Amino acid sequence: MSMTLSRCRDCGRQFLQCSGTGGGRCRICNANRREESARKREEAESLKWREQRARDHEQFQRDVKSYHPVSIDSIVPTHRSLYIMGNGFDLMHRVPSSYYNFRDSLGKRSPLRATLEMALTPDDIWADFEDALGRLNLDLMGSRDIVDMWLGTSGFWDEDAGASEFYMAVEAAVGPIADIVDDLQPAFRKWVSRLCVGTDDRPLSNLISPKGKALSFNYTEFIETLYGVSDVCYIHGCRKNKNERLVLGHRPGAEGSFHETWKEPHDFRSAAVDLARDEAFRLIGEYNEDLTKNSKEIIENHEAFFGALADTDQIVVIGHSLSPVDWDYFTKVRESAQDAHWYFGVHGLADLRNLGKLVGLLDLVSFDVFRTDGISTKSNATVAATAKMEKASGAKVFKESGTAVTVSPEHVLTIDGNDELVLPCGCRRVVILDGCMFIELSGFDRSVLLFNKRDDRWSFTAQLKSVKGQRLVNPRLKHVCLSEKRITFVYNNRVRAFDLETGCLLDNRAIRGARNLSYVGIDIIQRFV
Repeated sequence: MSMTLSRCRDCGRQFLQCSGTGGGRCRICNANRREESARKREEAESLKWREQRARDHEQFQRDVKSYHPVSIDSIVPTHRSLYIMGNGFDLMHRVPSSYYNFRDSLGKRSPLRATLEMALTPDDIWADFEDALGRLNLDLMGSRDIVDMWLGTSGFWDEDAGASEFYMAVEAAVGPIADIVDDLQPAFRKWVSRLCVGTDDRPLSNLISPKGKALSFNYTEFIETLYGVSDVCYIHGCRKNKNERLVLGHRPGAEGSFHETWKEPHDFRSAAVDLARDEAFRLIGEYNEDLTKNSKEIIENHEAFFGALADTDQIVVIGHSLSPVDWDYFTKVRESAQDAHWYFGVHGLADLRNLGKLVGLLDLVSFDVFRTDGISTKSNATVAATAKMEKASGAKVFKESGTAVTVSPEHVLTIDGNDELVLPCGCRRVVILDGCMFIELSGFDRSVLLFNKRDDRWSFTAQLKSVKGQRLVNPRLKHVCLSEKRITFVYNNRVRAFDLETGCLLDNRAIRGARNLSYVGIDIIQRFV
């Protein structure tokens, strides 16, 4: 659908609206109405959560006694200690590093958050986010009805349809997981890079020896900066290394099978749907590899660290949930430090339940349990105030060629501080050229908006038309050629050109081997991909 300018009857601001959708309110005012009803639902759910938490705490108090927990002060640090750190270590030091904090950093109106909550099946994906990444909503992306619908949307059922329409439909069907793979890593790293300690207290000073070793499952370096431990293995990466990919994902096999038992199709339509589903599930499997922790390969990459654990005399686990997603690493530590005595810090009922299973898996006899739920720290008021200010701002700013484009958390666009324009979703990329600007939105179809500069002022011109089921900027984009009056997008087997003055579609043809041909203008593909 094309987008048109309208004016909101509640707030009076201009906003972009898909033609034919009706409604006289901008997305912000509509969202405010929805959020009011959502707030009431959240209050009811929060009450249920608090009641369940109270029941779990009572159960924890009873069950932990069977382990005869030792005092944390009775654990004597040595230079042969190995400390295994989980996210609870950061939380203990008032680092807002839970997956709920990550969710909140995205914002309630984030397209990525909406896609995650739609494409993953657990009711609360943020309670165990990494496990949730392995529980994909295959009905959303691979059911017969969904695939059939996308084949129709792409025009595959037309008489002159070909392979391009088929693959457009498949690409559209798997769009949610493709968006997660594209957007999750940069959003996650951006959030991790801003985390900071929120207390001046050091509650583990008598437990952690700076001469010991640490196996950290955290992405932050606080075990070094707070307690002076220098021999640290960041098993899933550390934010200090800007070029290192942060490992985030589920354990292999958690997602189950992506295929169904094959059945004999009874007509062409059924056969086409089956083929499209097979291709969709193949792509989902490929994308899913980016969301999977390959623990075997990770362990091999850190073999030197594990090989140096033979003389370890005690292993202290602090702030780790002992979730099955990380059991391979605990098994490797057990094999590498066979004579060590283990100390497990537990904070709640979930830790205790995972502990019982892990101890059996490791066949541990020499271990003790200590409680961390009683450790408290005081908030650093300055850090808390700074974090609050950063959260309040949250705007994206793009600066190029003397032009500043700002997109607020509510997706309000301003260019060089001029008139506000409410976008239908967030902004993914801004490309500024001579006299024209392209804004790629981050919604489901990632629409591209064209703005032109006239009389030293930028104004919305048009939404560049996409083929049904295939966004303008997608993995098949091979060239973007800019000439004086047009911009041409070249894919594997298709060419699409637009007028730079009006945004009108000038050319849209399926051409075999289009990516290998020559085109007028300068190739600026790197600006869009």
